[in-house]
Amino acid sequence: MNTVKIDNRIPKIQNKLFEQAHTHPLELKTVAIAMSKQGIKGEKLYSHPGMLPLPVPICEYLLSFSARQMSILSATFFANLYKYVANSEYQSLISNMSVAEKVFAAYSDEFMILHQETNEEMDHIWSFRTVYSMVCREIGIQSSFDEPGFFYGSVGAIPQSDFESFDTRFTFDEDLNETLLNLQKGKSFLKKIVEQTQQRGRNFTYRTLRFMIGDAMRMLPAEKVQENGLGSLTLLYRYMANVELKKSEAYLFDSPEKFDYEPLAFELNQGHLTDEARHYTTSFDLGVELYRAAPQEAQDFIRYFMQLIVEDYISASFTTYLEKLDLTVQGIMLTDIRIGLNSLSMSLHHPDLADKQVDINQLVHSWRQLSSKWRNIIGYIEQKSWQYKSQQLERLIKELGLELNTSKLGNRYERYKDALAIKEIQKVVEVA
Repeated sequence: MNTVKIDNRIPKIQNKLFEQAHTHPLELKTVAIAMSKQGIKGEKLYSHPGMLPLPVPICEYLLSFSARQMSILSATFFANLYKYVANSEYQSLISNMSVAEKVFAAYSDEFMILHQETNEEMDHIWSFRTVYSMVCREIGIQSSFDEPGFFYGSVGAIPQSDFESFDTRFTFDEDLNETLLNLQKGKSFLKKIVEQTQQRGRNFTYRTLRFMIGDAMRMLPAEKVQENGLGSLTLLYRYMANVELKKSEAYLFDSPEKFDYEPLAFELNQGHLTDEARHYTTSFDLGVELYRAAPQEAQDFIRYFMQLIVEDYISASFTTYLEKLDLTVQGIMLTDIRIGLNSLSMSLHHPDLADKQVDINQLVHSWRQLSSKWRNIIGYIEQKSWQYKSQQLERLIKELGLELNTSKLGNRYERYKDALAIKEIQKVVEVA
């Protein structure tokens, strides 16, 4: 079987991280079951207040929440955030299996690390779904666990119309069949796929990407997966998802000495954070390794899509909260705004928030009427998040030699560079 030989340095790092992560039992199911039995606990918090994608510090309505009400709001946010993570991991699960099967030899590393990531992702998905079900039960609502994850185009800001047309079920139509036929013909036809996506717009591009790193890899013979560089594209795209995930999880329970966090939620977060450290290394180091081993045509193909993904990510990420609200009102969706508003909307169904009923659209309108000085303000947690994201993106940009379209990104690119240069995190800052 024609498989890719990887540098021995990477399995050694992976083995060390694997042993370190599994020093203590890592399965999250037991924690999720305990959270389900316990329900939403008292007045404890399920996230740092600064992580809530709502303008808590500048909104009188949100500031008036009691400790119990804030606990419920943070629990719904916790559940919705991990619902998004679980749906993103579900796509990774399909891709992980294909990369492991098509690119690497079976039993090629000591602990079969890449091959068994699938089992671990299933544990995560099961556990996050259990917690989400518990929160819905406590609130007294029924809500689907299905939603577009990171790989469904929500890497950046997406039009509301695109969001509403997303379908997480697999469908194989004429467009995807054409993409598959081009991939079967090999590296000489990769340019055709790029041209096709350039002509059809953003929704089509991310739909094609999702297909190529998932079901197309599953249907293609191993030699075509390698010739087209799909293993590298998959892992580097997953690296972008890992950057977003790690950023969110790392600061979800920031400054534990200052807040009364719910212990089981904290434990679930820390367990997943530790486990994902290995996946993070897998996606970047192995993704770059496979990129170097790919034919020139495939490298060009990988760089094209990764540049697009990075630019979309920067454009959406280095945007302040009130700027994101402006986009929302214009029919442009951003994942964190959507999760924040969904969490508030769900919380209002809880009997303990009976005195907090509000029209969400009017509330958003009132936030947009706040003094313009808040429009470019970011807080302590956002600064840390921007700094982390810029550092991780810089690794990828340098490694692939990406030349970003700085004029298209405008001040988002300047903010990215400023965040990269941050030496000291301040309480609040105003950005350009």
